[in-house]
Amino acid sequence: MNSKSKLWPTAVGVTAVSALAIGLVAAPAANAAPTDVISLGSGQIIDGSVLAIPNFANLAANGAATAQQIGTPPTGPAVIEDSDPLDLSAVFGVVNVGAGNIPLLQNNGIIQVGAVSQYGKAVNDGSSEAFSGTVSGAPGLVTLPAGLPTSGDPSIPAARITAGTAAILGGTDLVNLNLDITTLAAAAKKDQGAAPQGAYAVAGVSANVGGTLVGGVSTALTPLLNTANVALSAVGLPITNPLASGVIEITEADLLAAAGVADLNSLPAGTDLVSFLPAAVSTKIQSILATTLSSTRAAVQALPDTLPPLGLPNVAKTTALLAVTTLETAVNGLVGGLATSLVTPLGNALTALVSAKVNVQETAPSGAFTQRALQVGIAGGSIATVNLASATVGPNLDAAAIPLVNTDTMAISGGVALLALLTWLFVRSRRQTAVAAA
Repeated sequence: MNSKSKLWPTAVGVTAVSALAIGLVAAPAANAAPTDVISLGSGQIIDGSVLAIPNFANLAANGAATAQQIGTPPTGPAVIEDSDPLDLSAVFGVVNVGAGNIPLLQNNGIIQVGAVSQYGKAVNDGSSEAFSGTVSGAPGLVTLPAGLPTSGDPSIPAARITAGTAAILGGTDLVNLNLDITTLAAAAKKDQGAAPQGAYAVAGVSANVGGTLVGGVSTALTPLLNTANVALSAVGLPITNPLASGVIEITEADLLAAAGVADLNSLPAGTDLVSFLPAAVSTKIQSILATTLSSTRAAVQALPDTLPPLGLPNVAKTTALLAVTTLETAVNGLVGGLATSLVTPLGNALTALVSAKVNVQETAPSGAFTQRALQVGIAGGSIATVNLASATVGPNLDAAAIPLVNTDTMAISGGVALLALLTWLFVRSRRQTAVAAA
């Protein structure tokens, strides 16, 4: 038998064993269905639930940027991406809520969003990524493609929440709040075989807090100032009520101080930013009043002790200083009672009105993981719960469940393998018989 004759049965044997091996390797994934979702990444600027719109969540899902790898084995591109911007008016239409029947979204509504984007990425190896929010504030957890389209109103911050007791709950306007967030973003990622990860970014937070509760402090201050101004006006230094606007402006630094943290992005999951406002408002009022009293005392003390031309004692100055001292005592009493007169009732009113929870993380029964940057609850969630900037990944298939070839190919490979093996055995048997006969 020449060398070619010897090699041929060997090659047939190798082919048979290889084909069988392919079939055996792919066999464990034979139970994966052609319609299985291999991986999913979805970025959503807005979702949640609204009492007045039972299908709000479904509408929101239709407006998401969702990328999916579907089918086992995977077909099509190895990476699928979606970055369609959200069209609020097209997705939700006009949604009015609350006692005042006011808009919930955009157009001077309770919740407005600025220039934001959403993005989903699904890879055929069972990994995925998602993002939504302010592109410039995107967490480093994910890598975004350049030029993501944006939606929303570029003239306002990433998120703006405007809520008032009278407009939403009815009755006395105990508190009204305007909360601005310049940067708002969420990202989620799931690598093959790894647990999902999430990250959020919140920055540039400020708030204006008004209403009858804050206004009550100004009202209580007015007669104290009027009494002091009798003497202070005589020296040309009357005090204007620094709380007269009835609105207290809170900066991010004020909020951080009240929360006792250095960074809003290191807060525990589900922390409500609104819960820090009563303390922040009280502290800001105390700071404003302390500054006013300090500057007034300094201005009075700067007056001359004697008056020309005779150098007589400046009685008006002495009287004004006494008035400042009396005012300081009265204001200290007012400030000392803020915990009872302002902080507690303001906290109760805000809790009933609105919440703004950061770093909300959820895992669905299916295994899908969602990272949310902000979750806004209106009237304790009884009217609406609106999630701003959400990123969802999964549920994704593990590598063992993703077949390398489809079931038809596996069947053909198995048939070819069996035929090749039988042929090889037949030829080998004939060769051995021929050798034995010789």
